[in-house]
Amino acid sequence: MTRLTACLLAIATCFNAQAACSNGMQLQGAVDVKACDPANAPCVRADDALYQYIRAIPDDGPDVLSIATHSSPWHLYDQDYRILEIDEVAAMVKQQGSGIKRVALVASWSGATPAPGTTSLAGKLSKALGGKPVTGQDGFVWVSPQGTLRTTRQAFTIRPGGPYWAGRNDDVMASLVAGWPMYMEAEYIKQRDAVGLLRVGAAKEIFMLCPDGALQSYEASAALDNPVAAYNAALIRLERKRPGDVAAAMKLLKQAAGQGDAKAERKLQSLTKTPRAG
Repeated sequence: MTRLTACLLAIATCFNAQAACSNGMQLQGAVDVKACDPANAPCVRADDALYQYIRAIPDDGPDVLSIATHSSPWHLYDQDYRILEIDEVAAMVKQQGSGIKRVALVASWSGATPAPGTTSLAGKLSKALGGKPVTGQDGFVWVSPQGTLRTTRQAFTIRPGGPYWAGRNDDVMASLVAGWPMYMEAEYIKQRDAVGLLRVGAAKEIFMLCPDGALQSYEASAALDNPVAAYNAALIRLERKRPGDVAAAMKLLKQAAGQGDAKAERKLQSLTKTPRAG
C-alpha cells in the first residue's frame, strides 16, 4: 500500500453537540473519550499517537494508495489546515503512476454523503480519477495502536476540555486531534491569534460538523491577515452560493493573493479567466 499522509500530524468536562449544527448528517448518541492527564499518568500527545498509529495500518499492496488526512463530510484538509480541492487531490493520485488501481481515504466522513442527493468525497474523487475505485469512511475515524480503523457517528462527544492527550493503549479519535482547539476560541479571540482562529475554523468543520461556524472563524482569522483562512473562507462561500457569496469570496481571494498565497492566486485567475474570441 502506498501512503500519502497529508495531515497527521487536557479541564472541566465538556459536551460537544454536533447535532446542534444544521449539517444534514444523521448522528445519534454520545461517545465518551477517555481522559489522560499527563501530570498523573503516562500519556502521549494525540497528534503524535495518530501519526504513529496510521503508520501501523496493514499494507493492502502496492496498487492501493492510502491517503490519511483530516476531513469533514465537505472537505479534505492538508497539514496546514488548508482545504484541498478534489482536483488537486486527484492530481496527487495521478502523480503516483498508473500502478495505482484503488484509493483508500483514511479520512473521517469521506465516504458519507452530507445531504440527500449529494456525493461523498470518495465519490467525487473517483469521478475526478475517471472512475477509479475510491473508498472512504462513514463517520468519525478512530485508529488503534495496531492500526485498526473503526468509525462512530455520535451526536455528542464527551471529553475533558483543552489539549488532547491519549493513554498509551487508547484508540485516538482523528477528528478530535484537529478539533480540540475549539475549546480555546475565546482565548484566541482575546489574543487576536490568527493561526489559532484558523485552527478553530477547521475544528468547527472537522469535529463539530459546522461549516457555517467554520466560515465565521475563518473570516475572523482572515481579518487578522491569515491567507490560509481567507482561502478556506472563499472556497466555502463559492460552494455555498448564497447572495453576496461570490463577491465576498473574490475579495478574500484577492486578499490572500496579495499576501503571496499561490493557491489563492491560481484560484482567482481561474475565476476571472475569460475565453478568447474565435
